[in-house]
Amino acid sequence: MTGQGTIFEVRDLAIGFGERDDILRGVDLTIARGEFLTLLGPSGCGKTTILNLAAGLLRPRAGHVRFAGEPINGVNRNVGYMTQDDTLLPWQTVQANIGLPLRMRKVGKAEVASRVGRYLEMLDLGHAANLLPGQLSGGMRRRALLARSMIYEPKLLLMDEPFAALDAQMRHQMHIELRDTVKRAGQTVMFVTHDITEAAKISDRVLIVGGGPPGGIVAEYRLPFGEERDLDTLRFTDEFARVEQQLNRGLLDARSRKGNGS
Repeated sequence: MTGQGTIFEVRDLAIGFGERDDILRGVDLTIARGEFLTLLGPSGCGKTTILNLAAGLLRPRAGHVRFAGEPINGVNRNVGYMTQDDTLLPWQTVQANIGLPLRMRKVGKAEVASRVGRYLEMLDLGHAANLLPGQLSGGMRRRALLARSMIYEPKLLLMDEPFAALDAQMRHQMHIELRDTVKRAGQTVMFVTHDITEAAKISDRVLIVGGGPPGGIVAEYRLPFGEERDLDTLRFTDEFARVEQQLNRGLLDARSRKGNGS
């Protein structure tokens, strides 16, 4: 993990919708600059809700939500947000799609070209710069979406199961490219998944979300693999298998708490 200081902080959070009971309650969470944090938990436990709080799309019923030390009081334009949805504009080329956030921010043409070129190279998309999204493979489309999410250098990248639609081999390749890209860019990431292996491979730290309702953070794991991990070999090691077992136990515990209010 690189960087210093806290970029996102939640204290004693409670959140729900309308007249319904809280989805999450008593949540404390921090993310350090440069950290790759994963929220792991069963579907419907509130993982995406936490991402939406960081994006300023939701307001809590109670507690404090801060970004870079300041309360979030509206849409947070300092975050990037990548979901499993394909939101590339089909009539624009790859390089035009990637540069879209910069053009919307009125960044000069020379700077747009420079940054787009950097991310095309970083994500091995240079040969596809002038192609349309319909001409890309699924993995290339994911890389283009990742580049577009990072191009304006957000302070925090939010990722909501972005590789869920990919097959196992392509997902593994995206894990390698994601780790490499965010490391080189010094990017902070909050990643959501319900996949234990995915969480174990790519994270610096994993928080397991579950229990309830209302749910909360039921376990925390700091992963021992370091920034220089080789994902091609790591997944076949005994240490990796032990981490998967730990996360599996934590996830089972989260599921066992669901519905009993604990």
